[in-house]
Amino acid sequence: FTQGSVSYRLACSAAKEKGVVVNTIYCGDFDEGIRTNWKSGADLTGGSYMSIEQDRKTVYIATPYDKQIDACNERLNKTYIYYGASGEQKKEAQAAQDRNAESYGMSNKVERAVSKSSHAYTNSSWDLVDAAKEDESVIASAPAAQLPKEMQGMSAAQRKAYVDQKAGERKKIQDEIQELNKSRQAYIAAH
Repeated sequence: FTQGSVSYRLACSAAKEKGVVVNTIYCGDFDEGIRTNWKSGADLTGGSYMSIEQDRKTVYIATPYDKQIDACNERLNKTYIYYGASGEQKKEAQAAQDRNAESYGMSNKVERAVSKSSHAYTNSSWDLVDAAKEDESVIASAPAAQLPKEMQGMSAAQRKAYVDQKAGERKKIQDEIQELNKSRQAYIAAH
């Protein structure tokens, strides 16, 4: 992360000025990633740092919060509004990735749901709720034929109200998942 002709501090500062958040993942020991500035790079932009300790065995501790988080994820998925030529396929791909995570076990499924509830998970290229955060005009400009059936006959004002409603629902569900995850993490730490 610190190699190359440009200092990571300079690169991260430039990224932050452009609104880019840098999230870093160090492959190896967590503390080694901190010592080698992977965490520092993430911290400079308000990003997150994590490590993947490939030699460490993953232990799943079932918690009383897992099923609640999973149920929240199902509600969360209903807040995504596809648009564009490939929007529907991308929404289907999101569901496929949820199923893939589940195939590895409940821990992966829950971790994916938690990730989807964070600021780092965004789909502005195919989801109207995320896209509208960047440019609200996309709501009115999206071709009706490239929207879900329930939106195809809506006026621009109706579309905006619908997107706003879904955005509110999403925020509430994401907050709920984050709160459940705090309890989940405390339970895991205690057990």
